[in-house]
Amino acid sequence: MTRSSDEGRLGLAEAFTLPSDFTIGGLWRWAISQTTLIRFAIVGGSGYLLYQAILFLVYDSSLFAFLPEKDKDVTIVFFEHGDARLLITTLIATALVLVAVFGGHHFWTFRDRDPVHKPLWLRFLQFAATALTASAIVTVTVNVLVVQFDFFHFIALPIGVGLAGVWDWIWYSQFVWRRRRARARSPS
Repeated sequence: MTRSSDEGRLGLAEAFTLPSDFTIGGLWRWAISQTTLIRFAIVGGSGYLLYQAILFLVYDSSLFAFLPEKDKDVTIVFFEHGDARLLITTLIATALVLVAVFGGHHFWTFRDRDPVHKPLWLRFLQFAATALTASAIVTVTVNVLVVQFDFFHFIALPIGVGLAGVWDWIWYSQFVWRRRRARARSPS
């Protein structure tokens, strides 16, 4: 079994190692060898844009007038939040983006891998557990920066997404879509 150049360069150290040849040709060859990482970034970027669109559509537009007004306090059990509309919007965006990004990663980002066999429902649950942790990183980051530090939500979001993106790449590439171990060949 031969490995593609993509598969040979997908370890954690290799994914974050810059090329030694900084010529245009060297950078191009390095970028081509990082196909999965590039796809991961494209799917993640698309998820980010979808999240921003939902955030704008639900939080900033008047289409969802039935939601609480901006800056309306809400208490959930022992948790007080200074903007119920923002909390609801980030939870809706998280759920929709979760499903869209799983589809993108499963059918495109990691399609060239020979992953460890597992049922789709189990892979989705592993993805969801990882992504929900990342979503919590994004949600907490956005809400803390907006409510506690008066950041604009469109500035707080990229900070949270950057932190969550590193978390996701590590877990998706090394666990959820982990490659099968190569079988030892018997001498012929």
